[in-house]
Amino acid sequence: MSQPQSRRGRRVAERKRNPLIPFYWAIGALVVLGAAFLITFAVRGGFGGGEVPTINAQTGQTPEGFWFKGDPEAAVTVVEYADYRCPACAFFDRNMSPIITRDYVETGKIQMIFHEFPLNNNAQAIAAGEAARCAGEQGQFWEMNHLLMTNQGQWAQLNNVNNVFSGYAGQLGVDRAAFDSCMSAGTHNAAILAAVESAVARGVTGTPSFDVNGQLVDMNGLPGAIEAALRTAGQ
Repeated sequence: MSQPQSRRGRRVAERKRNPLIPFYWAIGALVVLGAAFLITFAVRGGFGGGEVPTINAQTGQTPEGFWFKGDPEAAVTVVEYADYRCPACAFFDRNMSPIITRDYVETGKIQMIFHEFPLNNNAQAIAAGEAARCAGEQGQFWEMNHLLMTNQGQWAQLNNVNNVFSGYAGQLGVDRAAFDSCMSAGTHNAAILAAVESAVARGVTGTPSFDVNGQLVDMNGLPGAIEAALRTAGQ
């Protein structure tokens, strides 16, 4: 049974007011407002932008079929485990990924691999994974990947997402008939489901998660893990 609040606790709260408290509150309010501004700016794309990115690095598929960007011979390999319906994954794509691509991928320091991980086998997320791979057949995987993340709010709750994804394909200038055929045939469905199994086997429990040369980290730990792996590799 919980006990009533102690008199001592109330007395501590009722001690004579420090004359500097209003000053501290004002500083605190400014800090909160500044943080709120930065968060709002980031969420709206201020740090990453909504434009389809151009990647100035090698792109392709691993022997397992996952898409990568960056030098396959790079000293550090980063595997991103992501769910297309995951808001934090969209945040990463919009705000952190452009910086990592610029500073590490395009400079040849790391290879970045995208590993689909639709949590709970969500139908929309699986379809999004298929859409990215169908666009990849026409050399537009990373472009479609970005559109899916950036426009997550447009399709994440829809029952039928294929028409929306076909529209994205048209926006990218790919052959829509070929794209639609790829989607309707479920060409990459088995690969996405297999990706789920391999992510679970790796021990991934949430998204976005990152494997940096064998070390699993979350989004906040990614920059430090990359720098540590580069130092270990002598770079």
